[in-house]
Amino acid sequence: MHFFGSILPFTAFATAACMARFPKPHIQPWVPPGPDDSRGPCPMINTLANHGYLPHHGRNITASLIEHAFTSFLNVEAGFADPARDFAKAFGRDIFDLVDLNTPGIIQHITSLTRDDYTPEHPHLIANPLRIESLLADSDTPFLTVDSIAKTRLRLLQESKPRVLPDNEVTFTLFEAAMTLTMMSDSSPNADSNPPPSAYQGPKDRIRTWFEEERFPTEFGWRPSKRTIRLADMSPAIDAIVKSMAKQDHSGIAMKFHT
Repeated sequence: MHFFGSILPFTAFATAACMARFPKPHIQPWVPPGPDDSRGPCPMINTLANHGYLPHHGRNITASLIEHAFTSFLNVEAGFADPARDFAKAFGRDIFDLVDLNTPGIIQHITSLTRDDYTPEHPHLIANPLRIESLLADSDTPFLTVDSIAKTRLRLLQESKPRVLPDNEVTFTLFEAAMTLTMMSDSSPNADSNPPPSAYQGPKDRIRTWFEEERFPTEFGWRPSKRTIRLADMSPAIDAIVKSMAKQDHSGIAMKFHT
């Protein structure tokens, strides 16, 4: 009894200190998807639906709805929703359900950070926990880094053989990797300041929660960026990932990334 009596005040103090360091931002409640709700292959779009920034049922979605959620809540510029507009154009309809985003050859692709490769027999719409564990294990620090995510991208290219990532999807996978590092970090480096590769770090605890539960990890200090994140801010991260891939690539599998 004496031990627990002494530890409880310390625990209360530690909890209060953590809350003071990471005050909870005003974020709409997280509600997991129900059996009739539609979800797609993009963790961020699914998370926005789970928190109600997109219709929770995930149906009758438009690119404009996604753009509004991105700009008004995530505080990123409108161009981040361009893939959704490209999808709608290629899909042939302005209105779609989130599950439709899993249509191959538009924005769905092999070598996903969270999902196994799509096949007609196995669409693999749900994130694979083992894939997420491998992503996290590629870093031996508490963060995902430029070097660790470059290692992940090379590993996934190998694992997808004999399937090959089409040229038109290479940039998209690099953009996703850069977003993973920046969207979960405490701050998104401004491209105008010429940030070094070390500036891009995504805490593993936040990324695990985001990818596994498709929920914003506020308990680990995450909050939307105070500064509007621009598409241009992704360029230094992408360049750093490409350079790291070039250094780590001993098989030539990622030559198309090196341009």
